[in-house]
Amino acid sequence: MPTAVALQRQLRSVRARFDPVAEVEKARLLGMFAGLRLSRPGLLAAYHDDLLFLVAFPGSIGVRDAALAQLDEISARVRALPATRRAALSNTGIAGSVSRYAIAHPIAECLVGDQPYAIELDWSNVEDPVRLDELISQVLTEVERDSFGSGMSTRRWVAAARRTDATSTLQWLLCAGSTRPSGARSDFAAAWDLAQVPVRWRIGDSLRSVTHNRIDVAHPRLRTDFRKPSEPLVRHAMRPLDRIEQLKRPQAARAIDVARSALAARCREVHAMNYANPDEVHLADLGQGAQLVVIGVLPSHRLLLEANYGYLLLSNGMPIGYGGVSPLFRQANTGINVFDPFRGSEAAFLWAQTLRAFRSLFGVRRFIVNGYQFGAGNTEAIGSGAYWFYYRLGFRPASPAGRRLAEGEAARLRREGGRSPTATLHRLARGDLHFDLPDWDAADAFDEAALDRVGTGLAQRLSRVPVWSRAAGAHVLAREVQGLLGARPEHWSRDEQAAFERLAPVASLLPALPQWPVNERRALAELLRAKGSTGEQDFARRATGLPRFFRELASVLAGSGARHGRIAG
Repeated sequence: MPTAVALQRQLRSVRARFDPVAEVEKARLLGMFAGLRLSRPGLLAAYHDDLLFLVAFPGSIGVRDAALAQLDEISARVRALPATRRAALSNTGIAGSVSRYAIAHPIAECLVGDQPYAIELDWSNVEDPVRLDELISQVLTEVERDSFGSGMSTRRWVAAARRTDATSTLQWLLCAGSTRPSGARSDFAAAWDLAQVPVRWRIGDSLRSVTHNRIDVAHPRLRTDFRKPSEPLVRHAMRPLDRIEQLKRPQAARAIDVARSALAARCREVHAMNYANPDEVHLADLGQGAQLVVIGVLPSHRLLLEANYGYLLLSNGMPIGYGGVSPLFRQANTGINVFDPFRGSEAAFLWAQTLRAFRSLFGVRRFIVNGYQFGAGNTEAIGSGAYWFYYRLGFRPASPAGRRLAEGEAARLRREGGRSPTATLHRLARGDLHFDLPDWDAADAFDEAALDRVGTGLAQRLSRVPVWSRAAGAHVLAREVQGLLGARPEHWSRDEQAAFERLAPVASLLPALPQWPVNERRALAELLRAKGSTGEQDFARRATGLPRFFRELASVLAGSGARHGRIAG
């Protein structure tokens, strides 16, 4: 009888083959595993990964059904482990394990709503007690705040103050915050995220676990092989992807829930998924049962000049990877993260399809990958050699020095083989990678670092407005821009009005705005309005068609523009 370790190695070696012999072998191995006791957490986790892989990329319905049946037994297998061995599975998201991390406010509300007894504030991992105290004080009365923090630890004080029928401190705090007036609720949610509230989530057999989280598929697509890019990425990305639909609210809500769960169980998060917009969820069919879900952000949580989206990759309903994309003018910052169980599948092809979808949705002409995605402060990316994944597809360093280093290392690898030294990968990760499409123009580049200077530019502009209140000064600038652009916000939605009010002062930084042609001023008014549209796609696409705004703004922020005067006078 082979050992469990030997069986798992055999399964790993055959899982990505789809010929009839391989399917028989998979079924045989799964049958042998069914009666085995897996006493080592590392082996159990590896077997769990294989089961997920077989569900996402099935070669036969019988093997897929057998894998699903064994996933249903994972929680019992984890519970059978001694406590010290169960602890080794922490933060994996596997059913029966525990995840501990700082959780965003909307995700905390979801989890507490589902499993109020299973999730609690993790006092042992509070990193910023001052921020946590500030958060708790928001739900207290004035009299309570007078004594809060004096003579008693926060933990003891809360234990005495919370409702006696609350299932946990976390539930009490969330519910107390949610019952505040509307504006105060927003302040509470913001304070929550600043406090980085740590939780301990006993996942159990939750449908949000990595083990069980997926979208049900009535007719799974069976695999015969894995696809690879059959043409240069530039040609692939330029071809429109027509199979993209905007989901209706019920389907969108389900997609958002699966995306949030895929990240929460693994102790990860993406801002766009935390504050997901159920009115803007796009579904792209990538073929062979693979799908891309692109999730927009609620109007109240959007970035200033960038659009912002999270995305989830699925195969036969199983989450297999995720990332984000932030279109800015004619470029988009993005990256891909494939979950560990699905390495060795068809990541390169799916990434090519994903970029194709982004081009189709937003009309961008350059893709940017920041250094973190392939190693800057990211040991996982260094270990996986993520840099070469992007490089092989045609991404190139933004700087000349980075290009020289990459070309030299690529030539060495061709001669000698092997892997790049860790030190070299760290050097390669010091700058961004770019991938330019044929219609990209160097004049379209917008330095992302300039986004950090928008606030400084506006501060200088407000210093010339004879109003003491900064908010009132920004309102003055917005009204001046409104007059210049001929905008009629009274006919717009509340979100569109708020977006215009927020963005118009930025437009006031442009000294030449009064001299713009009327048609371009009208186009700018529609761009600023579109920031508050139901979805951000309209904003992203309009941005690509208004180069004057972004080029003049980039010039001003770089310090080469004219000094700001009164634009309407």
